Amino acid sequence: MKITRRQLRRIIREATQRPMTADYVYDQLMGVQDFGPRKGLTRMQMAMDAIAAGDFIRAVNHVEDALWIDDPPLGAEEELAGLIAGVRSEDELVAIAAEWGTRHFRSR
Repeated sequence: MKITRRQLRRIIREATQRPMTADYVYDQLMGVQDFGPRKGLTRMQMAMDAIAAGDFIRAVNHVEDALWIDDPPLGAEEELAGLIAGVRSEDELVAIAAEWGTRHFRSR
C-alpha cells in the first residue's frame, strides 16, 4: 500500500496536534527498563528516585527516555527540571510531564 505525500502530511499534522495526555505519559513512564544496572525498574520509579535525591536533570532524562524525546528545544530540559523540583507524587509528575510535552512537542 502506498501513501501519498498529502496523506503523509495529514497523518503527521494530526499526530502533532493532539495533546499529550496524562494516560499516555503514565503508560510510557510505567515501561520497564530492560537493560543496565537498574534493569527491571519502571522509568517512573527511576524518575521519582532521582527527584527524591534532588537530581532533577537525571529525572528529566528518565521522563524524556520514557516519552522517546531525543532533541528537546533549547531550554526545555531546564524548564522541566524546574517544574518537577517540587513533585511529591507520581500523579504530579505525570500531569507536569503531559503539559510540558504538549507545549513543546505536540502544539506546532
